[in-house]
Amino acid sequence: MSTGADELRVKMAQIAGRYIERVTRELVQLKGLIDDAAGGNLEVVREIEALTHRMHGSGAMLQFEEISGHAGELEHLAAGCLASGKVDQPRMVEILGKLQAAIDREIERRSVS
Repeated sequence: MSTGADELRVKMAQIAGRYIERVTRELVQLKGLIDDAAGGNLEVVREIEALTHRMHGSGAMLQFEEISGHAGELEHLAAGCLASGKVDQPRMVEILGKLQAAIDREIERRSVS
């Protein structure tokens, strides 16, 4: 018979799986936004900030520290770009690579488990 704790673990595993699926899809969107940011469009940077804010917060709640950390780094960079009015797209690309690697590692870890 399943206990409440077992049910909670199963539910959390399902939520975590959906999060990884979601951030994998959002990463494609994020890549496009960062490409578009090269032109200095601050509205695009606002979208980057909002998207990475969600990735950062949800990842932290679900204990995906590495993914959350890189998303937060990109979120803070976007906020800084908005404050200064200058887009640092090369730095965004660099952080995006770290975020992609973190997501890939988590996908690999989950497929081995």
